[in-house]
Amino acid sequence: MEEVKNVSDEQKTEAETGAKKRFRLFAKLKKIFHDKVLVIIDGINKDYTDRSQIRKAMIAVLRLKKPVLLLLLTVIAAAGLYFYISSSNTASTQMSLNYEESAYGLNPNATRYYVYDIKSPEVVKGMLTYSGIDPDKVDLDEVTNCITVRAAKTKAVSEDAANEENYFISTTYKISLTKPAQIKDVDARVLLKFLCKSYKDYFYSKYTENRAILEFDIDQLNDREYMVVADLFDLKAQQFEKYLNTRVKQSKSFIDQESDETFKSLLEKVEDLRNYDIANYRSFVKEAGCSYDKTNYIRSLQYTNKINNIDYSKDMAAYNVNNDGIKMYNESMINIVLIPAVDNQKNTYYMSRTKTGMDYMAKQADNFLATAQDTAKEIKYNNNVINKIANGTNNAADIQKANAMIDNINVKFDDLSKQVEAVDKAYIKYRTKDYLTFKSTNASLSQRVQLFKVIVIALGLFFVMFVAIWLRMKYITKRGDKE
Repeated sequence: MEEVKNVSDEQKTEAETGAKKRFRLFAKLKKIFHDKVLVIIDGINKDYTDRSQIRKAMIAVLRLKKPVLLLLLTVIAAAGLYFYISSSNTASTQMSLNYEESAYGLNPNATRYYVYDIKSPEVVKGMLTYSGIDPDKVDLDEVTNCITVRAAKTKAVSEDAANEENYFISTTYKISLTKPAQIKDVDARVLLKFLCKSYKDYFYSKYTENRAILEFDIDQLNDREYMVVADLFDLKAQQFEKYLNTRVKQSKSFIDQESDETFKSLLEKVEDLRNYDIANYRSFVKEAGCSYDKTNYIRSLQYTNKINNIDYSKDMAAYNVNNDGIKMYNESMINIVLIPAVDNQKNTYYMSRTKTGMDYMAKQADNFLATAQDTAKEIKYNNNVINKIANGTNNAADIQKANAMIDNINVKFDDLSKQVEAVDKAYIKYRTKDYLTFKSTNASLSQRVQLFKVIVIALGLFFVMFVAIWLRMKYITKRGDKE
């Protein structure tokens, strides 16, 4: 133990000795420079007695040009090297918005565009995840503060709100990222690349298309009547069909490269599900008389039919009124009326056939009759369901089979929903691939060393040295006057 202690004491003594030697060397160099400055100042005061203190100080600086130049070059080299090394921890890219709505400051779905979404926790977490970093182990606020966003082009905005020509909406932004101190193993350029990727995912999923119609929540079927479940299934299938029909009109030829599915093939699957699985389920639960709460369900159907009967009576009354109005006129006046007209091309008169008000009354009568007939069909169907449910026994085997059919349709809907969403995402990505574009900006050597800042530092140091010499000369002059 004593030997170890002696060795550590010796090392400590050697370190102290080395520090003392370096201090002495620095003090010696400082004394030499100081003595040289004093000699130069004394010589200038003798040789240039008629000059001002500022001119004398300038002459002194010029006579010290070698040490001054050496010091300035050293500072320039050190500052340039520092800025160059620091720049490797910063990366920048230029983001452009390339869709029509961006010129009005909007997203593709017509909501207000907000560029600072790129600094949102969701986007930053996505960047960290892509980089292989656990977001829960990183201070998100610190990472967010390392991201800067500014418009690539700026323009003054007039205070005159009525003059719209003076407003400027940027569609190009500069995104910069400085590597956070807590992230060690990932380069700043890699982080920026993943930040852009995460933001594109966020932007496309939130602002390009609304796929809420494709979501299917199985919980909405809990405690529902079996026949109502059939209606819900059918309604969801109709929503899928409407969505896919719109996509088919937009692009009949698009094929998902991963699944080889098209919107038309998916539409056929939805139609099969609706026309076979859902139709079979509806037919089974109706014929078996399956019901969750027989009494309440029958009452609801009876109430619905009561309302339908009122609507049917109104539609039939309106149909009869229109028919009676038509019969009041001469039959020859119902179809056409001849009125004088002019052919502008031939510049001649002729008798034109035109419709009368009776034609519109006849059309209204047909519409009322069609609506009444549809209502009558619904009333008849509801009465049929009421009879089936009333005579049903809710046999355990039938209930079990109905539940199994519901589960089967749920599985098919869930699988179909995922397929449609996957193909739809691929289509949106294909269609909107140029909505956001990123162009990396590689800094030149002068930009990396921040040449302007280096020059400012050098000029500042030169000014400080000049002021120091001027103050020294002023002090020596005052001291000499007093003596």
